[in-house]
Amino acid sequence: MKHEMKHEAFSSAARVAQVRLGMAQCGWRGLSEGWLLRHLGDVHWAQIAQAMGQEAAVFQDEDGAPVYAAFCAIAVNVAQPALARPGAVLTIASRLRRLSATRLISFHDLSIDGLPFGDVTMITTFVRHDPTGRNAQIQRVQPRGVLTVPMMEPGADAGLVEEAAQLARNFSADRPGRDTDVTPCPTTDFNAAGLLYCASYSALADRAEWALVRDAAQGFLIRRRIVFLGNVDPGEPLTARLWGDAGQAGCHHVTLRSHDRLIAHLCTQKVV
Repeated sequence: MKHEMKHEAFSSAARVAQVRLGMAQCGWRGLSEGWLLRHLGDVHWAQIAQAMGQEAAVFQDEDGAPVYAAFCAIAVNVAQPALARPGAVLTIASRLRRLSATRLISFHDLSIDGLPFGDVTMITTFVRHDPTGRNAQIQRVQPRGVLTVPMMEPGADAGLVEEAAQLARNFSADRPGRDTDVTPCPTTDFNAAGLLYCASYSALADRAEWALVRDAAQGFLIRRRIVFLGNVDPGEPLTARLWGDAGQAGCHHVTLRSHDRLIAHLCTQKVV
């Protein structure tokens, strides 16, 4: 009999934390997106563990197999990128909600030294490896336990669910554009589950920008949408295809694919 995770609703306030920014958190152009997504990914997992009454963010299915909260979509908005600098204090207010019976969504409001900086929204679903162990064939599954998370307030996603669905539908692996190889490095781009890490997707898109539209690549990130469509194994080749306006404040698109299999679609906006 297939196990289904039980859901219970309860009222929960935002989890607030502060981080003094340093070299690990700040990049060449403001706040490091790589650090931010890794950090908030951990916060998202920790909130799930807390909602399940666990101290550690380690999940299993009914058979004891490892289960992971895999990302479906991420939205990053940055209102004042110049605020991020070493020595400043970043405040993160995070809350977790249930988007559906199988998906969770977390909201992270960001401020720096008391001024609005931006926000990040993350959507996940639970997965596990199938018997082959290949990342291209991970399966959706529910973890063992009771998850006490309130349902998302209507409209709280600001249209992200629909936007992600449109991005996933509107592009194919054979759409023409400019290509560059961005094959990830196994020792730096994959996580402990052996999966290409969520923060690596935007890093690979940035490598493609640097190779194909260098002037635009040097801008401050103000908006990013990432739709996760699949994963790859360490050592598997990966190609980025870029098209769209990458000029001043222009939005452009990057798809990541392995052979003819799409694994992500990213929409990015930067200002120089």
